[in-house]
Order: sequence, then structure tokens, then C-alpha cells
Amino acid sequence: MKTSIKMLLGFAGIVLFLVLASDVVLWAYFKKGINGDGTVLRFPKKGEDLYNEKRFALHPFKAIVINTDDIQIVYGKDNDSIGIREADGQVSANYYKLAGDTLYILPVPGGGISVYCKEVQYIKIAKDSVRLNVIDLKQPTLELTAMNDCYVDMTGIEVKNFTYKGGSNNRVVAYLKGKLDNVDMQLGEYGSVNLQDIAIKNFALKADKMREFSLDEIVLLNLTQFKRN
Repeated sequence: MKTSIKMLLGFAGIVLFLVLASDVVLWAYFKKGINGDGTVLRFPKKGEDLYNEKRFALHPFKAIVINTDDIQIVYGKDNDSIGIREADGQVSANYYKLAGDTLYILPVPGGGISVYCKEVQYIKIAKDSVRLNVIDLKQPTLELTAMNDCYVDMTGIEVKNFTYKGGSNNRVVAYLKGKLDNVDMQLGEYGSVNLQDIAIKNFALKADKMREFSLDEIVLLNLTQFKRN
């Protein structure tokens, strides 16, 4: 009997040791992050730029014409600016130009661009296969046009009148507590729309042969009028 108790206690001790050892290993990985340098799981400090962008001040503009991939347009409470990052870490001001009230984003090899502004009325994606992120814009109107095979991702935006016109195989996604009072959306063939956690009052959609059309319950509860074609 005593031998059985000793064996049981010994087995329990081994199990407890293994549990504690696994906790230590997991904590070590958590502190280091997936890549072992502490960057993946480390939360950024307020105002910290993890992309190491070089920002250039801009004169106010009303329109943006995009000719490159990997771009985000973000609400900025300070003066309008543009941030450029590249794979090799080199920064150049030759990838954009201002003409009148229009900001032109030129092709950027191996990197991305962030535009920070208080308001932009018109955005044109002037090339195929572009991914655009629109973040936290809060303004009366926004008109957005896109070529083919483009992906528009909108988070936290509040726009009273939103108009979208895109080519074929385009995808539009909006989520994270946004608000679009009036939406007028035109899609080419095989378009996709996925709207979540966003309040919409009036929604007019013109589309043909859609791949996806998804509205969550937040959209449906706030929707007062919907028109298709």
C-alpha cells in the first residue's frame, strides 16, 4: 500500500514538473514573439511607427489617384502627409506628386504608402489588382472608383454619402463600427460585398453575377431602404 502511494505521488510530481516546464517555455515564446525578436507579439506604444515610415508634409488636397498596390488612406488629425516604406528601407519623394487639388500616387516597387489626411472627397484606383485600406475617415461624402480585380477594405469609417463604382472581380469589405448613411454601389461582373458591424440607412446596389453578397445583423437592423439594380 505504501509503495503504491509513493508511486502515485512520484507520478503526480512528474506531471506537475512537466506542466510547470511547459508554462516556462510558452512564456519564453510569448516574450520573444514568433520570430524570436520580440516584435510579433509586442503591442506598439502610442504614436509608435512600426513600419519605419519616412513622412513628407503635403498641401491640402481633395482627390487621390492611385497607381500602385499596397496603400492605405488614414484619417490624420494633424497636417496632411504621406508615408513611404520600401523593402530595402530606402525612401524617395519621387513616388507621388501634387497637381492642383489632386494627389497622384505613382508606382512604388517593393513597398507601401500611407496617406494621412483629414478629408478626401474622391479616390480613384487607376490600375488593376490593387489593395486599398481606408481607415477611420469621417466626412460628409466619399466617391471611390476602381479598375478590375481590386480589393477595398474599409474600417471604422463614417461617411454620410458613399459612392462606389468598380470593374469586374472587385471586392468591397467594411467593418469595425462604421456608419454609411447613403450607399450607392455599382459593381462589374463577379463582384463581392461583405459588410459587417456597420450602420447603413439607404443602400442602392447595381451588380451582375455576384460572387458574394453578405450583410450581418447590424447592417440589417439599421437598413431602412434597399434597392437592387
